[in-house]
Amino acid sequence: MKLTEGHIHVSMRRFLKNNDWKLIAGEYPGGSDDELYALNVVNPKVARDNSPDPRRHSKDEMIPDLIAYKDGILLIIEAKPGYSDDDRDKLIDLLTTRLDDFYSALEIFIAERNITGLPSLSSLKLAPCLAFSATTRKFLHDEGFYHIRVKDLNEATLEGPF
Repeated sequence: MKLTEGHIHVSMRRFLKNNDWKLIAGEYPGGSDDELYALNVVNPKVARDNSPDPRRHSKDEMIPDLIAYKDGILLIIEAKPGYSDDDRDKLIDLLTTRLDDFYSALEIFIAERNITGLPSLSSLKLAPCLAFSATTRKFLHDEGFYHIRVKDLNEATLEGPF
């Protein structure tokens, strides 16, 4: 079975939930999701009018595919059928250059969505994570990155610097 981006999303969510990860935010491919709300990380230089509708400010907007929490670790996940250098670069940008924007968006999101059970944001270990098919042969083992390798809709593994 050739895995699509949708299959990767379904499998990684199932895997994380089955392993006691709390799903915080997410967005299925195509932008629809009936389980989670998307975390919109906007650029405050673009979104200056304090609009409640961040989609009007899509320039420099970043929306992680999934965010999950367990034991002090906050996984920030990007998913594709195969390993994606672009997604890797997006996560690096989000957690370095755009880190203040990420924290701001997450703080607002947690308050607005009444997310409970998380420690203070400053105590979280932010963990970039790429999810992709387990059959992917070529990928980077970046220091600090986690990987969810999806075998099929019901089986995945999480690798990383625990």
